[in-house]
Amino acid sequence: MYIGIKHTHLLLVVLSVVLFEIRFWGFALRQKPKNKFLIIMPHVIDTLLLASGVTLAVMAGFSLTSSPWLLFKLLALVGYIGFGVVAMKVRGGIRWIGFCASTLCLIYMVMVALTKNPTFFL
Repeated sequence: MYIGIKHTHLLLVVLSVVLFEIRFWGFALRQKPKNKFLIIMPHVIDTLLLASGVTLAVMAGFSLTSSPWLLFKLLALVGYIGFGVVAMKVRGGIRWIGFCASTLCLIYMVMVALTKNPTFFL
């Protein structure tokens, strides 16, 4: 069961990132994507992604107090969401800063998930 949820979580990560990229470039190149799928599905996928992540953490016995890497990953998730909103809503150079910052948060989350070390870069 754990392996199935883990693979589902990883698939949802990929789908979430791909949809973020498609939506961002749709906003950057045009004003707003008109496709309803691109407006609704990211929310559904991200909700399922969060639910699968919480399920995995509970099944593996991880907690925020005993696994500091999980806390840092969640903080990076908040950054990813916040900077992603900036990338989607703001115009001009700030949009690109939001996009780059959200991408860096994403890379950090992946590396922390792989290494289970919030200071993997030291």
